[in-house]
Amino acid sequence: MMKGLTLFEVLVSLLIFTIIAMGLGYAVIAGKSALFVSDIPTQLRQNVLFALMPMVRELRQTAPAKINIGEGAVSNSITFKLPHDNNGDGVVVDTLGNVEWGASTITYARNGASQLTRTYAGVTSVIAPNISVLQFTRPVGRDLLLQIDLTAQKTDSQGKLYQDSEQVIVKMRN
Repeated sequence: MMKGLTLFEVLVSLLIFTIIAMGLGYAVIAGKSALFVSDIPTQLRQNVLFALMPMVRELRQTAPAKINIGEGAVSNSITFKLPHDNNGDGVVVDTLGNVEWGASTITYARNGASQLTRTYAGVTSVIAPNISVLQFTRPVGRDLLLQIDLTAQKTDSQGKLYQDSEQVIVKMRN
């Protein structure tokens, strides 16, 4: 009696193995896709926070008279100056008690590639990607306050739009 498998048995087992392998492959691809999609809201939240943190930190140091947005005005970009030790004595206040201001300005704006950029001394750097809305508002009657509205958005591979927004009120120095 001969031992072994017939050609038919080999082909059937190969077909069963292929079906199982394809099913596992599709499961892995679906899981990977779901992981990527669930990561988009986290990415957008990080973009918003990374965009706001440096802006808020620097804008708290400036004064209403040192920004390019007047009271009651709205703008898609902001340019301002920061205090700077101009006389080299280690403090940003002169002998009369006035704040010493640097000569260079800082500009935050959204470029055509939906990126938040920061320009200082002629050097532009990208702060955050996927920024769809950037708006600065100076409320009327609230001279020291500046409102920042920022929205990040991204579309996944299936065409679903994700978005994350934040509004921050910054109190500038007097």
